[in-house]
Amino acid sequence: MRALMFVGPGTLRFDDVDAPTIVQPTDALVRPIAATTCDLDHHVIGGKTPFSGFGPFPLGHECVGKVVEVGPDCAGVAVGDVVGVAWHIACGTCAECRRDHPARCLRHGDAQYGLPVNGHWGGTFSELIRVPFADYNLLKLPDTINPVHLASIGDNFALGWETVMPTVAGMAEPKIGVFGGTGSIGLYVADVAQHLAPGHAIYYDDDPVRMAVAQQLGIEVRDLRDGYDTDHDLSVDTTCDPAKLNQVLGSVRPEGYVNSVGIYFAPVEIPLLSLYVRGVHFHNGKGQARPAMTPILANVVNGKLHPEIVTSGVYPWEQIPEVLTSDNPGHKPIFTLDG
Repeated sequence: MRALMFVGPGTLRFDDVDAPTIVQPTDALVRPIAATTCDLDHHVIGGKTPFSGFGPFPLGHECVGKVVEVGPDCAGVAVGDVVGVAWHIACGTCAECRRDHPARCLRHGDAQYGLPVNGHWGGTFSELIRVPFADYNLLKLPDTINPVHLASIGDNFALGWETVMPTVAGMAEPKIGVFGGTGSIGLYVADVAQHLAPGHAIYYDDDPVRMAVAQQLGIEVRDLRDGYDTDHDLSVDTTCDPAKLNQVLGSVRPEGYVNSVGIYFAPVEIPLLSLYVRGVHFHNGKGQARPAMTPILANVVNGKLHPEIVTSGVYPWEQIPEVLTSDNPGHKPIFTLDG
């Protein structure tokens, strides 16, 4: 089969590689229908991460696909099912998975598609992927929705739910600030904050394209360069910018919450005294994906969430290298594979 390989900063290519096979009886093989970039992928391609020096490796960890083969112990998925694929490799049964922390799976740790960490699991910009523990890591999609715009359900879109809904649960009228910056994640968060959370949500950014998309989502949009409120109950940092992170940390009320999904590859100074005085709850870490995929799907089906608005373009599979190494790949390009 062919797989998209990250060769080095600014260089991608399709290589002929061995196709995966069923290894364990709980495995499934999935052929991507539509795959997209995680916001992190753009930084990898741009040479801005430690991973950027380890090519070549298969790229991609966000896709929806069709099940083409299942192991004998698969009970929840069948050949022909259209499914969302979680980015992580997780067993679903260990203590951390049972705590809804599959990104901390005790059997597979940091393992995932699309990066050379803890094993080689291929990438979702490939013509076939092996999904271990398929009953857990796959989510069947109904045939009533277009799967293309759900290509991100197994990572960035899921972050929209998990950075907002668990934190505001029990708050009557929370004020939520969403600080955009990395690409798509802040927009998915904005969709959830505006249409699923109670209270009032504000989207802050300084990029006119993302701000225009946020306006289409119906959320109040403000230019971050004009300032920000400092009384949010929850603020979500998707900036990947140390200076902006400090703004986000200053944007919440005493005992407020900041959830950060930005990956900071270098040490960052943060105002610990200010956080101490105000009692700010700060979380930064990987998304857990699989638990959030189910409510995300339910709210796409019922029409409350709008991933098609976040999609920046839909392209043929053959154009992946060209688009992703261009000067303007878009904040959420999706690539479709026929057959």
